[in-house]
Amino acid sequence: MAASGESEKKTALVVGAGSGIGRATAKLLAERGIATFVADLNVEATRELAAESGSIVVAGDRSWDATDPAACEALLQVAAESAGRLDVVVSTVGWTAVTRFLEESPDYWRKIIDLNLMSSIYLGAAAGRVMREHGGSIVLTASEAGKVGMSGETAYSAAKGGVIALTKSLAREFARHQIRVNAVAPGITETPLLDSQGGTEKFASAVRQVPLRRAGQPEEIAAAIAFLALDDAGYVTGQTLCVGGGLTMTS
Repeated sequence: MAASGESEKKTALVVGAGSGIGRATAKLLAERGIATFVADLNVEATRELAAESGSIVVAGDRSWDATDPAACEALLQVAAESAGRLDVVVSTVGWTAVTRFLEESPDYWRKIIDLNLMSSIYLGAAAGRVMREHGGSIVLTASEAGKVGMSGETAYSAAKGGVIALTKSLAREFARHQIRVNAVAPGITETPLLDSQGGTEKFASAVRQVPLRRAGQPEEIAAAIAFLALDDAGYVTGQTLCVGGGLTMTS
C-alpha cells in the first residue's frame, strides 16, 4: 500500500468543517494533496474555507444538517458523485455546554445525543454505503469525556462514549468491505466552541490536570485525524486515539 501523498490523488469529505477541528482537518488534508470536499451547517464558513484553497470544494454548495439522516445520505451521494469516489470521510460534528445534569431538560439531552452520537451513526451508515464497493477510511470524533465521564457534561460524555463503541462495531462490520473505522478523542482544545464558553481561563483548573499543562490546538487534533485517515494507518481499525495531552493515559 502506497504512503499517503503517493499514487493517485485521494479524495476526502470533512463534515463539520466550518470551524475548529474540522476546519483544521480540511486544510491539512488539502495541504497533503487530498482533493477535499467540506460540509457544515454553516455553509458560509465552508465557502470561506474553500476560497482559501484550490483543493477544497464545498459539497453541494449548501448547508447540511448532520442530525438529519436523509441529509446525511444526500450529502454522501453528492460528495461521492462530485469526487468520482470517496476514499476518506471524517466527521467532526459535535457540541456541548457545561451545565448541571439535574438542571438540564430532555430537549437538551436530545440535542446533545443527536449532535454527538446520532450524527456519527447517520454519517457512518451513509459513508459505508458509498464506500463498500471500493473500501476506504472513516474517522469519527469522540472525546476524552467519553472515556472517563465529565462533571457538567454528563449527556455529552454518554454520547461520546457511544461514539467510541460505535467505532469498534462499525470497524467489525465494515472490515469485509475493506473500510477502516477509527476515532480521535480530543481533550481540552482551543476552538471557537471553547472560546464561546469562556476559553482556557474559565477551564484553567481542568487544564492544570493535563500532564502537558496546556490545552490542545485544532491542528494537533487534525494531525491525528489525518494519520488515521490515510495509508500510514492502513492496518489500524476500530481504535480511538486520545489526543489530550496525556489526561486519560491512566484511565
